[in-house]
Amino acid sequence: MKKWIIVTGLFFILAGTSYGATVAQDCGCGLGKVAIGEKVGLGWNLLGTFLNGISGNQTFGMSSGTSECGKTRNLVINQKIERFVADNMDTLAVDIASGGGESLTALSEIAQVPADLRAPLASTLQARFDTLYPDPQVSHTHVADTLQAIIAGI
Repeated sequence: MKKWIIVTGLFFILAGTSYGATVAQDCGCGLGKVAIGEKVGLGWNLLGTFLNGISGNQTFGMSSGTSECGKTRNLVINQKIERFVADNMDTLAVDIASGGGESLTALSEIAQVPADLRAPLASTLQARFDTLYPDPQVSHTHVADTLQAIIAGI
């Protein structure tokens, strides 16, 4: 029995010391990151993961921007883009086809595209017009999803 305890203890000690990433790097945001974020080792990572998961605090942190999870900026921006596209489908199609215009400028502002990347974005959208608007009955969700993917790649 003593041998088993010693072997198990050595295993956890060696596993804990050979594991190189911190809780903050491996376990994401939440209570574990806040409480023990810079500790290194398997045991600390397991504890951090457990603390992040209990009571849904990691999920709450991600949706509220607390517990060192940051803001869910992209979700809000994506919703604004989808709403904008739904309200401006025709005007946006004309502006994308021509490579500029007020609705394309407004889209760039909503998507928080930096000023120096707006011209490359306009030309990329113009070049990918057939992907954005594959047919006259295209849905606004297809256009918004495709726009978001293109904007993310800029």
